Amino acid sequence: MLFLMDPLEKAAPDKDTTWALMREARARGHATFFASADDLSLEGGTPVIRARPVAVPTSGGAFRWEGEASWREVSGFPIVWLRTDPPFDDRYVEATWILERVDPARCRVLNDPAGVRAANEKLYALRFPEVCPTTLVTADRARLRAFVEEHGEVVLKSLAGYAGEGILFAQRGMRGLNALLEAATPRGARCEAQVYLPEAAAGDKRILLLDGEPLGAVLRVHGAGEERNNLHLGGSAARTALDEDDLRIVRTIASQLRADGLVFVGIDVIGGKLTEVNVTSPTGIQELEEHEGRGAVARVIAWCEQNAPGVRPA
Repeated sequence: MLFLMDPLEKAAPDKDTTWALMREARARGHATFFASADDLSLEGGTPVIRARPVAVPTSGGAFRWEGEASWREVSGFPIVWLRTDPPFDDRYVEATWILERVDPARCRVLNDPAGVRAANEKLYALRFPEVCPTTLVTADRARLRAFVEEHGEVVLKSLAGYAGEGILFAQRGMRGLNALLEAATPRGARCEAQVYLPEAAAGDKRILLLDGEPLGAVLRVHGAGEERNNLHLGGSAARTALDEDDLRIVRTIASQLRADGLVFVGIDVIGGKLTEVNVTSPTGIQELEEHEGRGAVARVIAWCEQNAPGVRPA
C-alpha cells in the first residue's frame, strides 16, 4: 500500500489516522510505502511517483525507513491512500488529475480523486439539505446580515477552510457585525452561514464511515475558551453512541458517497443535523478505538484487501 501524506515526522503516532492505517497494514503483512503528493509526476500518460518503503511499528512512535526513495509506476500499488491534508489548492487539484490516470484494473485510489475534487467539504453536505441546518452560501454581505438578523445566532465558515480554520460566530445586534462579515468574505469570497445549533455547546459527533457504513463515532468537545471542537485545537474526544438521527443521515448520504468513490469519510453531526462531510484526510479513528476497543482500523484494511483490483469475491 502506498500512502500519500504529509511528512511522517509530523504525524502523532497515538493520534494520527494515517499512521494507524499504515500500522495495521504492516501488521497484516503488507508492504507500506510513503510519498508526498508533490512526488507525483506524469511520464507521457503514466502516473509515476518517488516512493520510499517504510516500516511503522505495532507499538511505539519510531518508524524506520527500509530503503531509499525510488521512482515507481503508481499503478504498481494495488491500494493508494490519498491522505494529504488540505489546503485544497492548485497543487492538490493537480495531484487528483494525475491520480485519475492510474490503471483501475491494477490500482485503487482511496478516496477516488475525482470524487475528492468534486466534494467541497462544506458544500457536499448541501446535496442533502433535508438533513442539514438552515444554510446560506453567498458573498453578498447584505444577504448575510439579513440571515443573521433573521436567525439570531449564526456560524460563518470559509468554504476553503479546514481543521476549524476561518470559523466565526455572528449574533443579531452585535457590535462590529459589518467588520465580522467583511472578515468572512475577504476579497468577495463566498462563505457558508449556518444557523447555530444549541446542541453544539455539548460538542459534535465525528462519525467515520467505510463504504457508506458506520465504523463508529466520537463526541468532540471543545476546550476552555474555545467554541470549535477540533481535537488539534484543544478539544477532547468522548465516547458516544449513534442514535436514530445519526443513522438516518448515514442512510441518506451512503449511496451518493459510494457513487462518488468516497470510501473512507468523516461526517460531522450536531443535534441530528449534518454540518460537514470530510473526504480529504478524515481523522478520529484512534480516538474511536480508545473508547470502543480495537477493530475499526482492521475493518478498513480488511476492506482494502477485499476490494483491491484483481481480488476475486469470496
